[in-house]
Amino acid sequence: MAHASTTLLTQLPIDPSERPQYDLKQLQAYFRRIRLPQEHCATPILHDHKLANTKEHGLPLLRALQLYHLANIPFENLELHYSAKKSISLNMDDLYQKFVVRGENYSRGGRCMEHNGFFGTVLRSLGYDVRNCAGRVSRAWNPDSEIREQQAQTYDPWNHMLNLVNVEGVSFVVDVGMGAMGPNIVYPLEDGYETAAIPPRRIRLQKRSIPEHSLSGVLQAQQLWCYDQCLKPDQPGQGNVWIPTYCFTETEFLPQDYEMMSFFTSHHRRSFFIHHVLCTRMLIDEASQKVVGDITLFNRSVRKTTGGVRETLADLKTEEERVNALKNVLGVDLTAEEKTNISTEIRLGQRA
Repeated sequence: MAHASTTLLTQLPIDPSERPQYDLKQLQAYFRRIRLPQEHCATPILHDHKLANTKEHGLPLLRALQLYHLANIPFENLELHYSAKKSISLNMDDLYQKFVVRGENYSRGGRCMEHNGFFGTVLRSLGYDVRNCAGRVSRAWNPDSEIREQQAQTYDPWNHMLNLVNVEGVSFVVDVGMGAMGPNIVYPLEDGYETAAIPPRRIRLQKRSIPEHSLSGVLQAQQLWCYDQCLKPDQPGQGNVWIPTYCFTETEFLPQDYEMMSFFTSHHRRSFFIHHVLCTRMLIDEASQKVVGDITLFNRSVRKTTGGVRETLADLKTEEERVNALKNVLGVDLTAEEKTNISTEIRLGQRA
């Protein structure tokens, strides 16, 4: 088992040998689940974990794992709307069952703490040196236009999780849990780093203070890592328009921290996730080995975005249409029981 069960309070086991790990058979099943190319499935890292800490072997596998994870395990919050309990487990055995075992037939995914918690455990099981960190998502991306207009410079409370992976002494940011808003590439933890992401979008990383601080001057304020996006760098006047996406700290957050964060984002009345149905699958180009766009179901619409151009694939009027879109467009299949669990407040039109 990857995750020892306990009736005590949540903690990170003090003994490293007791921390969650996936065995070789589980890792190989995960590789099949994400359709990892054979050249990476045969990595020597499986049999010599020290190689994970080398740029020769560790970085190519890390990039491939992130790419194919993004393409084959969706970013979604369906558990909060279609499950009977409407609660999220961060137990690594539960996540393995959801992503890999059930995922083989139902193609289920999850949110950031599920994705990055699970992915971090996969990486540790392969021998990578991984630190879990937390972030605050910028309100510049809030779906409520009034919040975007009035509070775009502010951030949500700690509500995001990402991983920092050390390879030969260099820290890399690895985030598989942000959907279409995420960087969707492995990139170095380096102040001022800027690169192309999903074309034509550019991303950058800066170490700076955020506007929300109590000290008298910016120079005295705490600095955080800030991940920003420039959505239309190829258009006149837009090349230097950067939108804050999330800020994060290098402080290691513990399982009990994420337990609290997950509970808030799953149940608090102001949480984005309890009011909206979301499912995103990233699109990749096999030839270039890059993410090139996404298909997203958001409430009552299905949209495809590639090359910075968004097109509407479907406007959904009934719950049956939404369930069918999840299956036929995004590959996510709900069970008969799950289809009946949608609340009347969230259900579209008539019941499926």
